[in-house]
Amino acid sequence: MFTATPGAGPRRRSNAHPAVMSRRREWFHDFFDASYVAQLREEKPPAQTRREVDFVLKALALPPGARILDVPCGYGRHASVLARRGCRVVAVDLSRAMIAEARRRFAEGPRLAFVRRDMRRLAYRAEFDAVVNLYTSFGYFTAAENRAVLRRFARALRPGGRLLIDHRDPAYDATLPSRPWYRAGRTRFLLEDRRFDRRTGVTESTQLVLMPGRRWVRQRHFRIQELTLGQWRRALRGAGLSLERAYGGYDGRRHRRGMTGRLIVVARRPLRRREPRAALDRSRSAS
Repeated sequence: MFTATPGAGPRRRSNAHPAVMSRRREWFHDFFDASYVAQLREEKPPAQTRREVDFVLKALALPPGARILDVPCGYGRHASVLARRGCRVVAVDLSRAMIAEARRRFAEGPRLAFVRRDMRRLAYRAEFDAVVNLYTSFGYFTAAENRAVLRRFARALRPGGRLLIDHRDPAYDATLPSRPWYRAGRTRFLLEDRRFDRRTGVTESTQLVLMPGRRWVRQRHFRIQELTLGQWRRALRGAGLSLERAYGGYDGRRHRRGMTGRLIVVARRPLRRREPRAALDRSRSAS
């Protein structure tokens, strides 16, 4: 078993002190580059994106003209469709390559804005009817930082607003092979060295990306924290949110532990004390 930093050769697991580890470049700064953008474009056709947006809108039960925070937004494939459906979307991502591709593909305007920002630095307060976090885009940081990100998501919601997070089911991922080999898009093949820690719920993976006709092989690494449904419930409660529903996929099926790779949770920020629902609806209509 080996782990790797993108662009470096194989190395043994480090026993370095956490303070030393924290000074190393975080994996996601290099993972989400132009090559990964190209891979996503091949893997995610427009029809799939439209189906996913259909599910998101239904699951969130949003009012007309809802204001949505999409974070991280990738190259804007969901944000752009949400904007075309009448939502007002602020789409945030840290990756320069992702934001550049989003602005190249989709015109910004009153219903769609792209912002380059670290999700750990979100400063929105009670501005959105919904926050969406799609395609396994949570759990990139330390456990404490992940909890802080959830609190920032919650703080961005208006009272009564909902958060949707699309993530992995750890019970399913615990059964996956450790060295899969598969096609990624039309032209790429991936050899993955993957390890899932059942105790911590952390997946670490080193990928070798091969493309026909290329003499070089790209190496990249990712690390994500996965949560069980019970852990999601407690984490959301700690952020001031209440879990409403859990799904096993974008087809709307109910989540059943270990049955699918996806675990999609929907949570809600409570209404202010003694604030009637009608008053909330009037405030949204006026904004």
